[in-house]
Amino acid sequence: MTDARKSDGINPAIGEMLRSARDFLAHEHSLFRTLELRPILIGKGKATFSMVLPADFAAADGAIHGGLYTIILDSIFGLAVFTALEEIKPIATINLRTDHIGSIEPGARALCEASCDAVRADVAYVSGRLTAEATGDLLASGAGAFMVGTKGPMKGMRL
Repeated sequence: MTDARKSDGINPAIGEMLRSARDFLAHEHSLFRTLELRPILIGKGKATFSMVLPADFAAADGAIHGGLYTIILDSIFGLAVFTALEEIKPIATINLRTDHIGSIEPGARALCEASCDAVRADVAYVSGRLTAEATGDLLASGAGAFMVGTKGPMKGMRL
């Protein structure tokens, strides 16, 4: 993959989908374009991205809001799930626990590292961390579960 280390072990169809997703996130998705998202590593069951945390996401105290940490972790966790799959299937977050640990000044770069720890039946389990790129200080850690092979609501359902 360009801009990232080699993606050994990933199904070629998944790899192509990930390249498309990477390009979409980096160039077309307004939030991730604002974050200047850069892939560092995309491998089997793992993904690491670097991003800038702009002042637009600062909380009242001037530090980057923890809600942005959660959005980043959820998104990169989802990409890590895709790298672990043998075929392209839709996914959805079932649960996500995020522990906000540290703060960072607006404009600084951060690294998000995610690992898909297991896929059992139709559930993928993921963990990871968000750190300050310059210092390695821990900003947030998290763990989550994703449903694999989700489908939209059945015709006629109200929910």
